[in-house]
Amino acid sequence: MRLRAPLAIRAAAVHLPRRSLQVSEALAGGLLRPQDHAASGYEALPAAEPGDTPEAFAVEAARLALELAATRPSAIRLLIHTWLHRPAHPFWSPAHHIADRLGAGRALPLSVQQMSNGSAAALHTAAAWLTADPETGPVLITAADTFVPPGFDRWRGDIMLYGDAGCAAVIDLPAPGRDDLQLMALASTAAPHLEAVHRAGRRPGDTGAPHPRETRRRFLTEHDAETFRSAAQAGAAEAIRTALRHAGLDHGGPAPRMVLLPRVGARTLAALYRPVLERLLPGVPCLDLGQHTGHLGAGDLLANLAAFPAATCSLPPGEHALILNGGGGFTWTCAVFRRPAPTCPSHRPTDTKAQT
Repeated sequence: MRLRAPLAIRAAAVHLPRRSLQVSEALAGGLLRPQDHAASGYEALPAAEPGDTPEAFAVEAARLALELAATRPSAIRLLIHTWLHRPAHPFWSPAHHIADRLGAGRALPLSVQQMSNGSAAALHTAAAWLTADPETGPVLITAADTFVPPGFDRWRGDIMLYGDAGCAAVIDLPAPGRDDLQLMALASTAAPHLEAVHRAGRRPGDTGAPHPRETRRRFLTEHDAETFRSAAQAGAAEAIRTALRHAGLDHGGPAPRMVLLPRVGARTLAALYRPVLERLLPGVPCLDLGQHTGHLGAGDLLANLAAFPAATCSLPPGEHALILNGGGGFTWTCAVFRRPAPTCPSHRPTDTKAQT
């Protein structure tokens, strides 16, 4: 997506449940297979308590993001919610529930679902609306998942380990006098011919608990594993190249300060993502921040966005960073962010609405 002008990330936040499950204890207790422990490289997973809901986590993350952005819930004009897996209430709109809980009664609630790439799809949607109609902002994006039994086995259900969380971000047009992180470019690419990775072996109408490991195994018995790996690497590479071009960072432009990776575990990153980045962005640090969260479902991108103010992800003025993400179906997204220099002029039109 080629943006007419940068968009401002007013704030991003993550809400984690108090309980944290230690991966070493799951391994010792037989909940986790040794090969999966080695493949993840992760240490702990945040875990919901009985009665916790993903929407409650989304509300808590949104409240924190709104507070950090100094934005009232009543100022939000568009609320976009996304998720990967939720254990109940399929015939229901969680986006409207979240808006009501927040007191965002003037917002248009919207749900976006794109598997683990849900936050990226929501960011695309927010950027398109803000570009088409500046009165859309501020936009609130929320993502939340809980991977709880019996509906999901966070330890053995897939090749990656899953943590529970709510994530949120507030996005708007840039405003004078602020140094908000700027979204410079956003690019996605898809490989729909891989959709059966999460469907193989399941019958139409099967509404039982998802078993990503089993459907993936069945898919790979009918297709060559190298074909899948090549398609995934090609999709990620195309998203990265397009985002860099749209941000003006190709053909000898300044290298990004860092790349934040999806929180999918060491083995998946080594197979699908790191080779691409080593080829396209040699020498650029690539950070996996999932050691104490695992994969956060649809929230990985927002959680990584919230990490920029941290010491480990400090982004100096004038420098760029990339967030790379992906999700089943399959889709890959690369977002380019920049911390504006103090003298960077505002791109906000003078005739748009006043800030709240």
